[in-house]
Amino acid sequence: MRLGFVVGLAVMLLVGGLWLSFGSPSTWPAALSSSIRSGLQERRGEQVYNANCLGCHGGPIGGSITDSPPRHNANGHTWHHPDCALRRMVSDGSEAILEGSAPNTPKMLPFKDRLSSEEIDAVVAYIKTMWTPEQRAAQASFTREMCFEGTAPSRPHDAALRQAE
Repeated sequence: MRLGFVVGLAVMLLVGGLWLSFGSPSTWPAALSSSIRSGLQERRGEQVYNANCLGCHGGPIGGSITDSPPRHNANGHTWHHPDCALRRMVSDGSEAILEGSAPNTPKMLPFKDRLSSEEIDAVVAYIKTMWTPEQRAAQASFTREMCFEGTAPSRPHDAALRQAE
């Protein structure tokens, strides 16, 4: 009798928690699937980041906004750039985007021959986990304003990227 009560209470709490987190039961499969996919992508991004980016850009803590190469955590300025610019920087390297940068500025090499598009997306997803909620919201706004599905930033966006540096 007591075990049945405990199990029933646990089930009710689980259902209530899911309801509060994901809305009505009809939306649970999609919400859970999206949440699981996002979590897996972020974990994959962390693995790729640690293997390819950590040595130059550092981890989730430390650094400042003036570091070069920039930190990608909340202390850096990566969150000032839209997703399309971040993806292009990883794919094509800094020389493809930051034309006319100071001669002694470290150059980021292109990773398009080492990382797949999915791995680059995963790294960007992981980097976002290092930002504050306010930084993520601001960066999402920049992405909505400056990125168009399936396109890389055009020259005006490149200018915005240079100005934010």
